[in-house]
Amino acid sequence: MSEAAEEGFAGTAAGCGGRGPGRRRQCIQGRCCITIRINAFEAGKFARMKSPQVPTSASLSPDWSDLRVFLLVAEQGSAKAAAQLDMDVTTVRRRVAALEKNLGSALLVRSGRTFRLTAEGERVRAVAARMAVLGSELSRSATDGARELEGVVRISTMEGFGSTYLAPRLAPFLSLHPRLSVQLVTAPHIVNLAEREADLSINMVRPRAGRLVVRRLAQFGVGLYGAGAYLDAHGVPADVPALAGHRFVTYVDELVAVSPVRWLPGTVTPGQCRLTSTSLMAQLAAVESGAGLAMLPHFLTHQRHLVRVMPESVNPTRDWWLVVHQDLQNVPRIRAAIDFIVGIMARDQALLLGQADAGPAVPATGA
Repeated sequence: MSEAAEEGFAGTAAGCGGRGPGRRRQCIQGRCCITIRINAFEAGKFARMKSPQVPTSASLSPDWSDLRVFLLVAEQGSAKAAAQLDMDVTTVRRRVAALEKNLGSALLVRSGRTFRLTAEGERVRAVAARMAVLGSELSRSATDGARELEGVVRISTMEGFGSTYLAPRLAPFLSLHPRLSVQLVTAPHIVNLAEREADLSINMVRPRAGRLVVRRLAQFGVGLYGAGAYLDAHGVPADVPALAGHRFVTYVDELVAVSPVRWLPGTVTPGQCRLTSTSLMAQLAAVESGAGLAMLPHFLTHQRHLVRVMPESVNPTRDWWLVVHQDLQNVPRIRAAIDFIVGIMARDQALLLGQADAGPAVPATGA
């Protein structure tokens, strides 16, 4: 052992009979023992030595630009990735080194002119790859939001709903998207979305098959309505049996394509249905003229001069379903239309259920 090494230890070796701090070595029974003294300067130097710094969770906040450089190097296996990043090789190595220092782990091991990933490098590469995908999605989402939507959205629904509820509420949507056009197709039957007869459908029947995305939009209520003049002439029915003395306006039964519009099955006889039509709007016009009573959706009678009768006992509800083909659900213009329709129907739920100005109810007067 050199004297410099001896100067670095403190204390006295066991069994050594040293005779003071200046004693360096003494032989006892043929063996050499070491007498060690403290050198004040060396002791102070060791006391000032610091233990290695271990990164804490608070310090592990790598720069995304460093991660992006590392990811490209990891994918290509060499610093040639610098060309794609418009950097020189030295800068690439410096960025990777900064990332390794920040994380406190070696991520790449150089092998000739290429790099291989360490176990920690593999884990960081997987995380960085996911971050890159999320960043791309965020960028695409922002671009879609900034780009003005254009094209055509074809919406299929039933005549009454399309004509009296949806059509009057589409103006704000058209103003919001000046390069979008809406085709509102009203039909008594359910269109075939698989054949692209429409982009989306709003109907009372929930489809059970096909590559379709289905969403329940809202409930709506139906009530029994009549014109004031008709009720003055024929009386206001007090209960279901009293309906036998009244005539009705309704659908042509054998031509009904959507069974939920059979509002009162078994209650009204065919002989009482004096005027039938496949058009709900025609039925509305007939009722307003005094042709008879009719079951009408509350949204159809809103702000019309009709009287609602028997509101407590005759108040069925139905569901509106929004249906879109899986391939179209995330197309921006279709998504915008869906979000708009969902919003207005959530807002108007009370109106749809007849809880907001659905029309006055009057007391029964007898037939």
